[in-house]
Formats: sequence, structure tokens, C-alpha cells
Amino acid sequence: MSAANWPIDGNLGDMSRRLSFFKNLQRVTNRIHGASNIDEIILEMSEDICELFHADRLTIYVASDDRHSIVSKVKTGLNTHKDIRLPISEQSVAGYVAASGQTVNIRDVYDQEELAKHSQRLSFLKAVDERTGYRSKQMLVAPISNAQTSELLGVVQLINNRSDTPFPAVAEEGVQALAQTLAVAFAQRRNPPPAVPKTRYDA
Repeated sequence: MSAANWPIDGNLGDMSRRLSFFKNLQRVTNRIHGASNIDEIILEMSEDICELFHADRLTIYVASDDRHSIVSKVKTGLNTHKDIRLPISEQSVAGYVAASGQTVNIRDVYDQEELAKHSQRLSFLKAVDERTGYRSKQMLVAPISNAQTSELLGVVQLINNRSDTPFPAVAEEGVQALAQTLAVAFAQRRNPPPAVPKTRYDA
């Protein structure tokens, strides 16, 4: 899977690159659908997802049992095993997406005027950047929600387009498709199908 296939300019007329992107995305989603252990597969696929979306970092959050916060399940680029826990609120971009159920594509998370276009109370949580010395800028974030019940299951967050430009529209389509795939996997983990009772003919 090559980042060279990424439609950097977002030109939807460039059909060959667009089709290549979605073909590679399909490979990712097929592996997630076919996995018996969702935690292992998303960790294994995290670098492929970053490369596919031309993103520097990826964080996947899951909703806490009490639905008051989201907790990092996968986070690339951070050399720590400590989970990131964010309230479902406008105190952070990922928390806002969890609260609103809306996908956001932000050019610069440090631009308060841009954040205000989504919500006057939205802020970017700078603590992680300040602690690590990393500079977050572009951010594409989508909710992971059960399609039938609209229940929040998590959030997928892409950080910093490697070309230092806003994530293109085709990336928004892609991250929403990825979020739908993760929603199915997370829902099955929360509510596994009932075991088929054995009969006397089973081995």
C-alpha cells in the first residue's frame, strides 16, 4: 500500500488515483471485517491506515462504559502506554466529534477562529502537544456510531496531512467508510452473536 496512490490534491476527476485509494481502503476494511480480534487487527493496521490517508498520526478511541468519555485504543507516534481519556464535550476536537456526531476536517487546530466555525465553545486540547513537543495542525475526525441505534462507539482521528495541506474531500469519504467498518466491529464485540447450541450430532 503506497502513499503515492493518495489523491493529495483531492481532484475527484483523477479517477485512477481515486479508485486506487478506495481499492486500498477496501483491503483495510476487509481485514477488519475478517478479524477475530478487533483490538489486534486495528493495532496491526494502524500504520497502513496512516499511509493510506497520508496522515502522520492516527488515534482510535472507544466510548467508555458510562458514555461520559472516550479512551484511546490505538495511538501511533506516542511512546507511552498510558491511555488518553477525553470527556465527551467541546473541550477537545475528538470529544466534540463524539458529542456532536459530526465529522470535522480542520486546517489548523490552533486557529481559534476556525474552531469557532464548528462551535463557539470548541477548543483544542494542547496538553499532549505541550508534553511531547509535537505540533498538531490538520485534523480529520469522524464518529464511530452504530448505524441502527446511533449509539456512540468511538472516534477515529487522523492528525497532520503529510503534505501539510488540509485533508481533501475524498479523505472525508474514506474516513467515514472506515468509521462505519469500525462501528460494525465494535458493535459485534459489545454484543457478540449468541452461540449456536450443540446437538448430539456435533463432534
